[in-house]
Amino acid sequence: MKFIKTLLSKSKKALGFMLILGIFNSILNAGLLIFINNTIIKEPIPFFPKYDWALFIAIILASLVCSRFFQTYMIKLTNNLLFDFEIMILKKLRMASYQDFEEIGNEKIYTAINDTKVLGSIPEVFMNAFNSLIVILCCFGYLFYISPVGAGLVVVAMVLLLVFYLLRNNAIEKDLNEKRDLQNSYYQYLADMLHGFKELKMGITRSNNILSKFLVKNRVKGKDISIHTSIKYMDNELTGYYSWYIILGIVMFVLPVYFNISTEKTTAFLVTILYLIGPVAVLITLIPTYTMVKISVERLNLIEQMLDPIQDRIVPSKLANAEPFEEIRLENVTYFYNDEERNQKFYLQPVNLTIKKGEIIFITGGNGSGKSTFGNLLTGLYKPYEGSIYFNDQKIDSGQLMYYSDKIAAVFTTNYIFSENYDEFELKENTGELKAHIDMMKMQEVLHLDEERNVFDKNLSKGQQKRLAMIYALLEEKEIIILDEWAAEQDPGFRKYFYEEILPQLKEQGKTIIAITHDDEYFDRATRVIKFNFGKIVSDKSSVSDFTADIKRLIN
Repeated sequence: MKFIKTLLSKSKKALGFMLILGIFNSILNAGLLIFINNTIIKEPIPFFPKYDWALFIAIILASLVCSRFFQTYMIKLTNNLLFDFEIMILKKLRMASYQDFEEIGNEKIYTAINDTKVLGSIPEVFMNAFNSLIVILCCFGYLFYISPVGAGLVVVAMVLLLVFYLLRNNAIEKDLNEKRDLQNSYYQYLADMLHGFKELKMGITRSNNILSKFLVKNRVKGKDISIHTSIKYMDNELTGYYSWYIILGIVMFVLPVYFNISTEKTTAFLVTILYLIGPVAVLITLIPTYTMVKISVERLNLIEQMLDPIQDRIVPSKLANAEPFEEIRLENVTYFYNDEERNQKFYLQPVNLTIKKGEIIFITGGNGSGKSTFGNLLTGLYKPYEGSIYFNDQKIDSGQLMYYSDKIAAVFTTNYIFSENYDEFELKENTGELKAHIDMMKMQEVLHLDEERNVFDKNLSKGQQKRLAMIYALLEEKEIIILDEWAAEQDPGFRKYFYEEILPQLKEQGKTIIAITHDDEYFDRATRVIKFNFGKIVSDKSSVSDFTADIKRLIN
């Protein structure tokens, strides 16, 4: 409930201002009612009758100054809350593990950010509600002063109408929740369309279906719910609006006949009720806003429940200043995936292995064998369900995974090249280190540096993007590099160059390479080849070249 706590903590000062504004509004509205009714019945006001005009102006000016000051404050408060809530979501998300991120999904994050905008508007909404409530209390206070019986009758009629309105509003809330779910699905389909645009252009059936059976169908259903709920709200508003005529009818025809209320009092009642219409309408129209806020709070609480435990898990770690890498050890490490019904659909059986400094390890296996899951565990993206990972004999707890991952550079099979230089690399083409990496990747004639933004143009082929990602990974100067199907999109010539020349160079530089690959013709270039099948390691052996080298050393 940090969103609500933040809202309350930021709004404490506003409550004090609201009290002051309420006092001025009470004086203003009570004064206006007295002025209006006394003018109608041609009676002087009970205090300062000769200076009633000056008193009237003073009340209005005082209320104007107070209202402007308070509304300026509320504008700042609302925008600060919007900023705080959005940054709170982004901070929590940044600290999320990859597992948490996968579970939440992009579409829920987009919706949550929209929800923060709803929540950030609460102070302004509350201010309007508070001002209207003050006016209503003043009016009813005045009505009870004139005729307690008549005022009581009006209150009963209004309460009955309010109950009717609220009962109808409860039915609308269910529709709005369904609309929010549709919004989540819409973002998911939209992401499929935007990120899979090339694939859509390659299939007429696929392209037609995503539009007609998913995007349009989703929007049509959302439109129907919007129309349905809007009509319900309209019916409520019309009921509320025309109910005033019923109340006016009660005042005009019932009170004088059955309660012997004088014409003067009847006139005062009519004026006061007409004065009430505006503030009550404000409160009534805030009920849909309350419903939206309630739904937003529920959805934000759900996101918060997913993200809140994350920061608690992150603890200071000695890994930040750890000794140079010597080994990573996995002891009885397991992992499993569940389907939507929480049934287990994949299980990575206990993994026990040690990765030593300077090794070149190839990870191989068929689709669904567990090699990618192993890669996510090794990089710290996944937390083991059982077992432990050790870095230089230091056990990595779940709260230290962030520091552990920071020791590793990785290029994933679906690598993403960022639009900005978030690592703040010094990308100057005359820098010796950078030039060496570019030469190694044979990108001299391909890369174009945007000197103003200090970033390379990423408008490259898929294979070239992988090479650029490798350059960035090398600039990180980390001792461990994990490559997931890195060579799969390289041409045969460069693939051979990668295995026969780049990998040995990286090993000479002291790098430890773990590569997920299917290129079995180059397995002799690894120091070890680990094969996965059906979620377990079925073989872990030194390569033929290393075995031959060991024999030669023994002979010599």
